[in-house]
Amino acid sequence: MLRRIGTWIDHNLWVLPFLFFLIAEIALVALHYSDSGPLLLAKVKAENRKEIYSSLTGSSSGLLGFALAAVAIMAAFGRRSVNEPGEIQRENNLATARVGISKVLLATSVFLVAILVTATLAIGTDDKREGSFILTSIITSSAVASLLGLLVSCAGLTLSLTERSREA
Repeated sequence: MLRRIGTWIDHNLWVLPFLFFLIAEIALVALHYSDSGPLLLAKVKAENRKEIYSSLTGSSSGLLGFALAAVAIMAAFGRRSVNEPGEIQRENNLATARVGISKVLLATSVFLVAILVTATLAIGTDDKREGSFILTSIITSSAVASLLGLLVSCAGLTLSLTERSREA
């Protein structure tokens, strides 16, 4: 059973950011209800929160641009023309890997957009003494998911480029 799940996740790595978002969100909700005080960004003074939200919008938009540019680059990579059967299979495997990496980057982009939109809304609405748990949890969970997605896609991209440059 676990082996099948592991194999499915290996073939559908784009699910990992969504899975980690859910895990982080569940953990934050559990912490919120077990502790009566505010968590993370909600603890910070309103003026400082707005500065953090502004920084988050800039950082997430920069990373979003990086992720989408990487997807465009991955789409531009094509199969090299080869004639040997082993090389044909290798090129097909590399093409499959590029598609998988692009899917992870697109899933990561969803969470980078979530950070960007939520932080932008928070700049205008989160001005009370105690910050909003909903905004804090969405931003934090999206940050965890996007960090994991960027790490997985960068590792996959590195492996794909290393394999591509390797001589047969």
